[in-house]
Amino acid sequence: MGAFNQQGQQVHGKQINIEGGVHGGLHIGGGDGEGGRGELMAALNALLAEITRAKDGGALPEELALDVQHEVTQATAAARRPDAEASAVTNRLNRARGLLSGVTAAAAVTSALSAAIATAQALL
Repeated sequence: MGAFNQQGQQVHGKQINIEGGVHGGLHIGGGDGEGGRGELMAALNALLAEITRAKDGGALPEELALDVQHEVTQATAAARRPDAEASAVTNRLNRARGLLSGVTAAAAVTSALSAAIATAQALL
């Protein structure tokens, strides 16, 4: 088990630290017959699960979690379209990330959002 260097960090409220990658074993680059869309959908579903965990664990207030979930759900809908464009997906994910700016306790969700944005840019 690794250690987190949090020297000088000030946390107000609960914080969740996750060791390892936030991709959940996903490899960017396709191979699912859909140009990698399956990997993107898996990343978005994992992101929604992470938001729920943060909300249930008290790291995210319920109203904020619902707003973030809405943006991610809209990004998921955009990614499902046959003519999906990376900008449509990443714009929604960036909005979700913006909602979380300054919420230190949501670091795991913010990291998962960044990973989903990178996956969308690489695969669409």
